[in-house]
Amino acid sequence: MFNKKIDIIMPNFNKGEFLNEAINSVLSQTYKNWKLYIIDDHSSDTSSKILKKFKKNKKIKIFFLRKNKGPSFCRNLGLKKSKSK
Repeated sequence: MFNKKIDIIMPNFNKGEFLNEAINSVLSQTYKNWKLYIIDDHSSDTSSKILKKFKKNKKIKIFFLRKNKGPSFCRNLGLKKSKSK
């Protein structure tokens, strides 16, 4: 049976209005061997408030950047933090 671990990398910058839907979409997948890495790129909207609701979920790892670095930096940071192949 296919049971490889999948890591999902989700950069975020001021997309608070879409975060709940995006995260819940991952949570509702039928495949369960995954970990979600969310890198918040120093958002100034409601993103941090929304992300804090998910911080107790062991399958979700959230990183808050102290300075805006751009989507490429966020994706690369997610790749560095990822433990899967």
